Amino acid sequence: MFDLKNAAEKDRDFIEKTWKKLDEKLCVIAERSRDKIPYTSINGTHTDHAEKNICWWTNGFWGGLMWLMYYGTKKDVYKLSAERNEEILDKAFESFYGLHHDVGFMWHLTAGVNYRITGNEASKKRAIYAANQLSSRFNIKGNFIRAWNVDPCVTIIDSMMNIPLLYWASREIGDARYKHIATAHADTTIQNH
Repeated sequence: MFDLKNAAEKDRDFIEKTWKKLDEKLCVIAERSRDKIPYTSINGTHTDHAEKNICWWTNGFWGGLMWLMYYGTKKDVYKLSAERNEEILDKAFESFYGLHHDVGFMWHLTAGVNYRITGNEASKKRAIYAANQLSSRFNIKGNFIRAWNVDPCVTIIDSMMNIPLLYWASREIGDARYKHIATAHADTTIQNH
């Protein structure tokens, strides 16, 4: 059986060197790309995915990565970048029509983590709003969360990765309906995927 603790101790030097390199590089990128949602790099400069498609499903990953780095280093450069990413994502709420089943990726990783680390009430509100958006996608007749806006009768296995937002919201505000939707969706997914 694989023993993670012993493996980590065995490779401690490699892990520490890799972490240091990651931190050095991401500190620079976090500063340089603070006012955008970095996507692809062209000649060392990231394009701004918020300008292309603010509702893109991966747009919360950058902020989530910045919170992980902040949690591991306590460096403000990461916190500032993560907070700015969250503010930029507000434009997706404003657009509304582009939102889909991946709001969990977009706000649970950004606003949800921000609230858990800092207690920021505005971030809590964003995460709850995203949970409401995800809940509104629930197809009562089929017991699933619909994936996209074009067909109300389509769900995909990937949607399972977004339901932790619903369980969190249920615990956070004491409203069981989020948990019931998440559980019904998971049960339907188990039966049909």
